Amino acid sequence: MPTTEYDYIVCGAGSAGCTVAERLSRDPSVRVLVLEAGGSDRSAVVKTPMLLQFVVTNPKYSWNYETEPQGHLNNRTLIWPRGKTLGGSSSINAMHYMRGAPENYDEWEREYGAEGWNWKTALPAFKEVQHQTRGASEHHGTDGPLWVSDIDPLHPATEDFFAAGEKLQYKRNADFNGASQEGFGPYQVTQKGLERCSASLAFLRPALERDTCDVLTGALVRRVVIENGRATGVDVDVNGERRVINARKEVILSGGAINSPQTLLLSGIGPADELRAVGVSVEHDLPGVGKNLQDHLDVTAQYWAKTGRTLGFSLKATPRNLYQFARYALRGDGPLTVNGVQGGAFIKSGYAGDLPDLQLAFIPAVYNPHGKDVVWGHGVTLHVCQLYPKSRGEIALKSDDPNEHPAIQPNYGADPYDLDVLADGLEKARTLLDTPPLSDDFKSWRYPDPSVKTHADRVEHVRQYAETLYHPTSTCAMGSGELSVVDSRCRVKGIDGLRVVDASVMPRLVGGNTNAPTIMIATRAAAMIAEDNA
Repeated sequence: MPTTEYDYIVCGAGSAGCTVAERLSRDPSVRVLVLEAGGSDRSAVVKTPMLLQFVVTNPKYSWNYETEPQGHLNNRTLIWPRGKTLGGSSSINAMHYMRGAPENYDEWEREYGAEGWNWKTALPAFKEVQHQTRGASEHHGTDGPLWVSDIDPLHPATEDFFAAGEKLQYKRNADFNGASQEGFGPYQVTQKGLERCSASLAFLRPALERDTCDVLTGALVRRVVIENGRATGVDVDVNGERRVINARKEVILSGGAINSPQTLLLSGIGPADELRAVGVSVEHDLPGVGKNLQDHLDVTAQYWAKTGRTLGFSLKATPRNLYQFARYALRGDGPLTVNGVQGGAFIKSGYAGDLPDLQLAFIPAVYNPHGKDVVWGHGVTLHVCQLYPKSRGEIALKSDDPNEHPAIQPNYGADPYDLDVLADGLEKARTLLDTPPLSDDFKSWRYPDPSVKTHADRVEHVRQYAETLYHPTSTCAMGSGELSVVDSRCRVKGIDGLRVVDASVMPRLVGGNTNAPTIMIATRAAAMIAEDNA
């Protein structure tokens, strides 16, 4: 097996891995290697905002994981798309820039022992990497490579959504990442000009312009090589060729909430009895690896429209749609450069405490989960996501084969509280869609069926139709708890020279989308890595 040597080996070219590589490769004295199991992200379907539904489950760009049957969701097996390309999930997501509530980070430190990860320390890192097109402010920066832009123009139906919220006495909020999260308003997106600004575009491509950074695609990490309690490199398949690549300083796992714990487990780091059961030799008994899995569960309300003014496919809309595709192909502009998920809200369910516990996302179109089975017709969709689930799941090995997907058990709805919150949110969503001016184009309900009337009916609807909102976290949790995996500097406990830097280290899921928080974590962790190896 040929051997190569680098100072740092970053496993995974997603939101975290790209950010870490860019930061570490600034030092002219080091060599950084990024390993990515997927391929190139240079594709029109990746960079074009409106083509999200054609990329999210495309096997060329997505792992297309599936959960184990969910006992509390009528034994359904749910699709879990995750990015398998340069940029990772930032190359296939809806691009929403959302930090969560400041209180989330204070809770990480106060309740979970993630020392130094409070809001006061998080905000400067958010601002450092951000290029806020609205300009600099107390909450936003303009000197970073990650472009954060307004969606322009907003679809008229999105404006109707805001107006319906105001009619129901919800407040407007122009900036969900500003002084307060609560209210109705437009989403901002990670978009530069007319194209997606993924972590690959913002961070990895600038890093690769330096002599200090290399990337290998088609590189599946089999395991971390451990010698005398220290990570010394990785055993990896590169386009079918097995190799060992050595790390002079550190190995950094940035594969996300599924791949990072899977790699630790395959390396013999995890619950000892579970490792032995699948034939993996134990290097270090670390019970929390793969545990504490959290995700945002989501359900939608949808109606069919009387007119064809919303987005969608129909005979009447065909000339318009063909014109839009031709305009983009010939000029690179037009409606395809605008995200379809344009506006949303943070509101409180009847079960909420001090913080909004529901996130809404409005789409001026009717569609099926994960972009499957293109829908013929016009209407609107309103997503309802529970922000702070109580249920916990796990990632576990099925075998010692790195090519076999692990068992993904989110355990959705194991705590009935989660189903109650979503059922309450579903009724609030239906009320919004039934409020003028949003209801002026209403023709008939698609979901939920009009027969769904009671809270028990809504709970059953959630069991049958809820899906992931693509935010798995916390399977290599940071902190001092019994199931924590890394310390407050993202170092794997009990193994030298090995860190995990991605969404899996979040002690608890934040109240919002996870891409921006993951980049914040990577920004801070990269500074720690450089400092510890100075």
